[in-house]
Amino acid sequence: MNLQIIELINSFQPNSKSLREKYDQFIAYVYITLSKKIASSKTQKAKDKYKHMRQGVLEYIVSHKRQVIKELSKRK
Repeated sequence: MNLQIIELINSFQPNSKSLREKYDQFIAYVYITLSKKIASSKTQKAKDKYKHMRQGVLEYIVSHKRQVIKELSKRK
């Protein structure tokens, strides 16, 4: 699994017991976290980097749903 995703999973604090809800909350958490990084970036190059990273991470999470849910259930 991608190192960025593992770091995001480790920093994620779910407030649900259901794995499906945790997964949905995690997607929102990733989007918001990387959006904050985009907003706080000063240069356009850095903003583009985080936009590209956000898109790639979200695509990975959606395409590897079972693996991400399994990792979320281990962590919390």
